[in-house]
Amino acid sequence: MSKTTKRDLLLNSALTLFSEQGIHSTSTASIAKHAGVANGTLFHHFENKHSLVSSLYIASKQQLASALVLSDDLLSQSLKQQVEALWHLALNWAVSHPRQLTFFQQVATENFLPQALRIKAMKTELSILEMMITVGQAQKIIVEYPLDLLLDHCQSQMIASGLFFINNPSLIAIDDYRDNAFNLFWRAIAIDA
Repeated sequence: MSKTTKRDLLLNSALTLFSEQGIHSTSTASIAKHAGVANGTLFHHFENKHSLVSSLYIASKQQLASALVLSDDLLSQSLKQQVEALWHLALNWAVSHPRQLTFFQQVATENFLPQALRIKAMKTELSILEMMITVGQAQKIIVEYPLDLLLDHCQSQMIASGLFFINNPSLIAIDDYRDNAFNLFWRAIAIDA
């Protein structure tokens, strides 16, 4: 069993407070207090609040990426089937991680991190998505829109669907709702949906 570090405590506390209060409304002092560490300890691990938010964003993207592993048999199926499987994995992760999902939404809507940094994190941590879009565009399956726009749209759709199911938990088990959520997403990016 691994020991929780002070850095981990700070990240967990930041996630809790950000999801409850918002990024701008949460002070570094309140994060340190919630984590049970001195305020100076926060600045030992993070240069400033922006650095803390960036670190939490990347850690959350890495956690999401670790949930998006396609089985070998799926990799031999059509691109649409692969994207659909990836969508459902992302949706499952989102519903079981409501704080991270709320945090992703806040980062996007509060403009706390520049879009270039968010897109870079998507390309780095969720490279499978970039690869699928690139392959889909080459095969004339996915629309020829700029990659950064498509990546941002994919994230927005996942957040919106995840929040819908978090707010309506009984519907996540209904296949029609899950399938319709994917179909809405697919129609937005596919050439012949």
